[in-house]
Amino acid sequence: MKNAILAEAKLHPFSQPQDYIKLIFQSEFGPGHLIPNADYARKRLYDEWEQVKNLPAEQPQDIGGGYIRLCIKGIDESELEKINHLFVTAANEKTGSNSGFMAKLDLMVAMASENLLPFDAEQANTAVKEYLAGGIRPTSHTEIYHSHYAPAYRVVKKDITE
Repeated sequence: MKNAILAEAKLHPFSQPQDYIKLIFQSEFGPGHLIPNADYARKRLYDEWEQVKNLPAEQPQDIGGGYIRLCIKGIDESELEKINHLFVTAANEKTGSNSGFMAKLDLMVAMASENLLPFDAEQANTAVKEYLAGGIRPTSHTEIYHSHYAPAYRVVKKDITE
């Protein structure tokens, strides 16, 4: 997980603690939500792809835990069905544990205290406490992250794509 967190810092230097919490959640739990309707997921994927299809493509991002973020920017439309299938499959598999998630959050805070991240341990601790006050759940990227990186990806199992 440390390598995935360090890679995030290098790849997205404007990431905030909340963005790391999202990465850690996805690393532990995958997409993090049941997708009962593959058609609905497909529609959302195609709608999002329409907004980013002309942006430069990005390499898959290994987020640890056996998952990757598979970017949909700049990809050919013919890839969308496969991506939707991989995403729905990953989303409907139960993985991870609360204790594993908490250990990864502790690692992030420790890394911040070692000055390995673009924020300090106090900021990391505050973000974790605020997040946990609402329970362990999927979260969103920050506005700063959106404005700098226009994230457009699906979390899928790494071993399925190799």
